[in-house]
Amino acid sequence: MVGARRHTSRAFQTPSLPYMDQQPVSPPDGLAPSAEGDRRHAERRHENRRKLERVSVRGLLAVLLACIAIGFAAFAIWQAARAGRTLSDIRDQQAQLVADNARLREELAGLAGRLDANTNRVEELGTLGPRLSELGDSFAELRERTEGAQRAWTNAEAHYLLEIANRRLTLDRDWGSALAAMEAADQRLQSLKDPSLNPTRRALASEIQALRNVVPPDLPGITARLASAEEIAGSLPILGAIQEDYSPDRPVAGSPPGLARAWQVIRASLVGMVSIRRIGDDAVELVSFEEQNVRRQHMQLLLFATRLAALRGDESAYKANLAAARVWLEQVFDPADTRVANLRQELAMLDKAPISPALPDISQSLKLLEAHDARTRGRT
Repeated sequence: MVGARRHTSRAFQTPSLPYMDQQPVSPPDGLAPSAEGDRRHAERRHENRRKLERVSVRGLLAVLLACIAIGFAAFAIWQAARAGRTLSDIRDQQAQLVADNARLREELAGLAGRLDANTNRVEELGTLGPRLSELGDSFAELRERTEGAQRAWTNAEAHYLLEIANRRLTLDRDWGSALAAMEAADQRLQSLKDPSLNPTRRALASEIQALRNVVPPDLPGITARLASAEEIAGSLPILGAIQEDYSPDRPVAGSPPGLARAWQVIRASLVGMVSIRRIGDDAVELVSFEEQNVRRQHMQLLLFATRLAALRGDESAYKANLAAARVWLEQVFDPADTRVANLRQELAMLDKAPISPALPDISQSLKLLEAHDARTRGRT
């Protein structure tokens, strides 16, 4: 390469030609150049030009070859560096693969040990199969007994609630409490989820609907009217009551003076003090003030008993007490008084007011439940 550079530098050096740098020498005055000299001079110039061209071409070729050589050298160096890096990467990958292989071998060894341990455990569990089966059977039997006792308790609760509902409705005529007890019994039967209880639940549903259709009487209004009648009875006039104040007859205006007037006053006084009348069966005896209070209080007690019977829903006691109060009002109190007449009309209207509506029969569901319990005990 150094020789090529030197050759190139030499090639680009222009040779010193005296005849090219110098101006052509003019022939001496009076002397004409000869044709042979000109021709030689032209040939020499042409030959020098050709030499110069050959030297220039060789220099260019040398430079080109030098560049190609430099490129090949750089390419070789790059290839060598790349090969070195690739070889280093290959060595690193090989080392990584060796490490991964060793790690996988260790993991395989660990998995093999775990597999052996699991195999031993599976063999041990295989021997526990019969025991697990026995435990499952025992658990199922225990659950069946527990659920059986719970179901029996729930069924007994439903039976008890239905009995309470029938007693409250039949004896006390309390359809509100009976309805609540029957709804609670239906919830108990629903929790059992027993298809054999469907007939009982259908009958129970119809009975609950029948109780809901019962129209309750206006007991607050009836009791309020009876309380007002009690208050009025405390001030009614009594037949045969003694007047509290006595006022004698005033003398007649225009009576004669003197003895005639005195005689007339004495006669009027004697006539007012003594009176003779025929007494029939409708005559009443005189009643003292204490007896008047007793009779009024007796009337109030009859109305109070009527009000209590209405609150209890006891229609028979209500009718009996109200009838007794009406009879007592006719016998004891003055029928000519307006308040007595108004009270008589009020008691007649209260006698027509219903306090205990017709109640449905709710015993069918209880009978069906008892029949179901009897069949269940027969199967067991």
